[in-house]
Amino acid sequence: MSQDSTYQQKFAMLKLWMPVIAGAVKKDLKNEHLKQSGSFAKRYFPSKNIAKLTVEELGEGYGNAIQSDESGEAIGEWLAQRWLLKKSDLYLFFETKLSEINPKFDEIKEIEKGKADEIIKEAIQNFGAQDTYLFSVINAVVFPPHVMKNLAKEAEKNTEIKVSEKQATDEDNSIAKLMVNHEQQIARLTDKYEKKLQGFERKYLCDTEGLKKQISLLQRRLNADAGV
Repeated sequence: MSQDSTYQQKFAMLKLWMPVIAGAVKKDLKNEHLKQSGSFAKRYFPSKNIAKLTVEELGEGYGNAIQSDESGEAIGEWLAQRWLLKKSDLYLFFETKLSEINPKFDEIKEIEKGKADEIIKEAIQNFGAQDTYLFSVINAVVFPPHVMKNLAKEAEKNTEIKVSEKQATDEDNSIAKLMVNHEQQIARLTDKYEKKLQGFERKYLCDTEGLKKQISLLQRRLNADAGV
């Protein structure tokens, strides 16, 4: 990864992860950047309710803006800084590791493969492959190209696992919703027929009581006719 890479180049590499990055800073995007720039919101999120934008929509919109807007580089820098602020523990980890190589770590040209593998292994154990890769690209960590390529593959695997987990969760939620709806329908039908049965019961009791009165009246008349 070259330290001279622009933010447009960095985010082009991170296209797959734009929803992830946007998701980490969505409050900043919705409550600050989009509110402060109405023209930007209209251009990249036309006819959209800002408050209801999904991370997928935010990722796509900002990804397009970074690559095509005349202020794309500045937007990319703003987004990168906000993401890094959310990852202070990850920043501290890399700062410590790179300072061990050279206290002026911004002067490091390329990290030796053995050391690079060591740093990446520990970073993945603590922060996961995805965030390790995102940080390495956004902060232009000078890992050897083949090391970055392998890290990107690990990050992609990690992302696929998360997507699969999300799909499984969504499916579970859908099933749960169906079960809840089914139970609610049964409850409504049960209540409906219980009320009907209660109505029939009341009618039956009223009819029975009326019949008893008629029989009693008839009995009194018969007794009167018989002179009893």
